[in-house]
Amino acid sequence: MIQLPQSRESDFESIEKAVKDCTSLADLSSYYAKLIDNYERLNAKYFFSQSFSKDYVYEQLKNFASIRSRELFAIPFGVKDVFNTKVLPTTMGSEIWAGFKAGNNARIVDEIVDRGGVVFSKTTTAEFAVHYIPAGKTLNPHDAGHITGTSSAGSAVAVACGALPIALGTQTAGSIIRPASFCGVFGFKPSFGAYDRTGVLKTADTLDTIGLLGSSIYGLRKTFGATYQKDWNYSNSKRYSEYKEKYAQKKTLRVGIITDQFKGYSKYDSEIRADFDQLIESVCGQDVTFEKVEKIEFINEIHPLHATIYNKSLSYYFQEEYSHGTAMSPLMSEMIDIGNKISARDFSDALSKQPMYRSKFDPVFEKYDFLVTSSTATPAPKLGEREVDDTCLIWSFFGYPVLGVPVFKSKEQNLPYGLQIVAPKFCDFPLLSFGQLIIDRLRSKSTV
Repeated sequence: MIQLPQSRESDFESIEKAVKDCTSLADLSSYYAKLIDNYERLNAKYFFSQSFSKDYVYEQLKNFASIRSRELFAIPFGVKDVFNTKVLPTTMGSEIWAGFKAGNNARIVDEIVDRGGVVFSKTTTAEFAVHYIPAGKTLNPHDAGHITGTSSAGSAVAVACGALPIALGTQTAGSIIRPASFCGVFGFKPSFGAYDRTGVLKTADTLDTIGLLGSSIYGLRKTFGATYQKDWNYSNSKRYSEYKEKYAQKKTLRVGIITDQFKGYSKYDSEIRADFDQLIESVCGQDVTFEKVEKIEFINEIHPLHATIYNKSLSYYFQEEYSHGTAMSPLMSEMIDIGNKISARDFSDALSKQPMYRSKFDPVFEKYDFLVTSSTATPAPKLGEREVDDTCLIWSFFGYPVLGVPVFKSKEQNLPYGLQIVAPKFCDFPLLSFGQLIIDRLRSKSTV
C-alpha cells in the first residue's frame, strides 16, 4: 500500500529551524544535549553507531559564531565508517582496522564541515562496504528479525529511527537505495563523479559513488547543493546547473516505466508490483505522463559484468587484508577468491562494456525525462535470507543519479519499501524536484 513518510522532530527541517532559533552557544549546546540523549537512547536499541564522542560534538559547536551564517549550520551528520575523519576512528567495518585514525577528513567531510555541518558520529558499515554485517549489529527499526540492506545500513538505520536527520553513504551496487528501501528513508545516489572521493575507501573505481540517506528530499537537496563539486577543477560541474535550468522550463514530464524489461522482475513480490502500478495511476496527470519503456535486452547482461568488475577490484584492493585469514569474513574471502580467478582480459573486457552499454542506454533519456521502478524486489528479507536481485546495480553501472523514495508499506509484512527514480547523468537537481513532486501529489490525493 502507499504510505507517505511522517514528519518528526528529528527531521532535517525541524533541526534546521531549531538550531537557527538558538541565539548563543549555550542555547545550541543545550539543544544538542537533547539530540545526544536521543542518539544514545536509540543506538542502545538499534546499534547503528560505530564511534561517537560527546566531547568532539561539543568541540565543534564552539565555532558557533563563525559558522552561524553557513548553509548547513549545526546540522548533525552521520558519516558512514568508510570515510576518513580527522578525530573519530575509521575502521571500515573490519576488526583488522579497529582503532585506526586517518588523521584527516575525506574531501566530502571537509565540505560539510566548511559549510557549518557537525560530524556527529561514524555509522556502522558492512565489512569493507561489501556485504557482511555481524549479528546483533545495525538492527532494522521496523523489525529486528529482518535485514537492513547492504553496506550503508548504519546510516539508513540512524535516519530511520530518528537519531539523525541525514548521513553519508556510498553505493557500488545498491548500498544506498536498498537500505533506504528496507528502512523506509530517502536515499540519493548522485551522478557518478558528483563528489570527490578523496579519503574514501575504494572498492571499485568505476562504480563507487558517494551519496546521502536522509529524512526528507529537502535535506538531500540542500546538502547536495551545498557540497557537490562545482569549482573550475571539475569540468562537468556546470552541467548540473544546465540541466536544472532545462528542466525548469518543461511543462510536461515524460516518465518511462521499467518492470519486466529486467528479467528478474518476474521474481518480485506480487504486492510490490501491485503497489507500483497503483502509484503510477495516482501520480499520472496532464503534467506527468507514464509509458512503459520498450524492451532493452542488454540490461540483463549487466549483473554478471558488474560482478566481474567488483570481485576483481576487491581482490586487488584487499590483498593485504585477505592475508589476515580468519580476521576477514568468509563472505568477503569468497568474493576475493572469485576475483583472483578472473583474468586481466575478462576484467578489461567488462570495464570496456561499461561506457559502451551506457552509450546504448542514453538514448532512452531522449524520449523520457525520468525512469521509475521499485527500489527493491521485496521488503527487507529475514535475517539469513538472500536478497532477490533488483535493478539497483544497473544504475550504478551506468553512473546515473538515482533517488529512493519511501512511499510503500507492505500490508502482509508491515515493512516499508521504496520507489526508485532514475535520471540522466547530471540531472540530479531535477531528479530531486521530481521526487518531491511525487510526494506532494500523493499527499494531496490522500487528503482529498
